[in-house]
Amino acid sequence: MVIVINKQRQMSQVANTHIYSISPGNPNSFVAIPQQEIDATERLIAITPTKLKGSSAPTVNARDLHAFLGIGKDFSTWIKDRIAQYGFIEDQDFVLFTNFGENLAGGRPAKEYALTLDMAKELSMVERNEKGKQAREYFIECERRTHSPAIDLHSFLNDPKYLRTILLAYTEEVGTLRSQVEELKPKADFYDHVGKAINAQTVQEVAKVIGTGPKRLFSWLRERRLLMKNNLPYQEQIEAGRFRVIERQYEDPRGENHIYARTLITGKGLTWIQKQFAQGAIA
Repeated sequence: MVIVINKQRQMSQVANTHIYSISPGNPNSFVAIPQQEIDATERLIAITPTKLKGSSAPTVNARDLHAFLGIGKDFSTWIKDRIAQYGFIEDQDFVLFTNFGENLAGGRPAKEYALTLDMAKELSMVERNEKGKQAREYFIECERRTHSPAIDLHSFLNDPKYLRTILLAYTEEVGTLRSQVEELKPKADFYDHVGKAINAQTVQEVAKVIGTGPKRLFSWLRERRLLMKNNLPYQEQIEAGRFRVIERQYEDPRGENHIYARTLITGKGLTWIQKQFAQGAIA
């Protein structure tokens, strides 16, 4: 059953939409079918969400379109010729992916093309036949429904095709977020490891780590009231675990010993300072 759109009926609401099908016994006869059966279209040319330019977009499998149009040329040759002939661009007009499903003929996994609705419309139009015309009108209606703000909520929630599309889109978004979490996990583990480290570094050493000068870092720490004018940390910063103070001893030219205090930045303090640096708080 081939799905096409009735040109003579203006469709303003999903609930009032009428779709027409070509009778299998007579290609010239049209039979009206109710809106709730529109999901049967997916058995011929399914509209599915695909990641394109960082967002989900409705697409058509080129192999399904090739079969629907009844192209005599084999699929691989046809799609490659059309892409070259009309200058379609990967990741703009289509997405190329590999189907690792069962290959009954054996051999390597098949290459698949997810086409934008614009590309699918153009490929349908250039066939210059009734099938191409029907497919193009179907894609136009799919676009209208995708961008139409006036969709009846009750009809929308009772449309299995749209519910499945939303579910697929959200599933894809969740998968993307999980991938991002996996990418960020090593960095988070590193910060946790540094934050728990017992060793501490001098301000001069930390300045080298974050790529700034020690004088600039000292000045910034004082401005933020982390260090006092004598470059020793405030007590609350020590209690917060960001700084430590150690005593050092040196001998002057006359042989006299002197004790002085030195500020060290802990692993927790380094983690905090690096985050501030990454946000541009330290020039």
